[in-house]
Amino acid sequence: STPHIETFKSTQDGKMHACGHDGHVTMLLGAAALLKKMESEIEGTVRLVFQPAEEGGAGMKRMVEEGVVSLSPEAKLGFGMHVWPGLPTGTIA
Repeated sequence: STPHIETFKSTQDGKMHACGHDGHVTMLLGAAALLKKMESEIEGTVRLVFQPAEEGGAGMKRMVEEGVVSLSPEAKLGFGMHVWPGLPTGTIA
């Protein structure tokens, strides 16, 4: 159990900040941990990035403008993930 978990709550009854950023961080760190375990089997470079402003739809545009996809070595593949709490658990859309 987490000590003092009751201190990690809103100061206003019935209110909370329920965005997906915690989930996004967890997914990327989990992927990093799994990739690290199989590092000897991976050829090439793996780059893990967080997309800014994904809610507004312009985050990847800005990443391209700032050169993230043209860093050396050049990216050959890209994968994205996002939480969508309205979908049933286990759904991939």
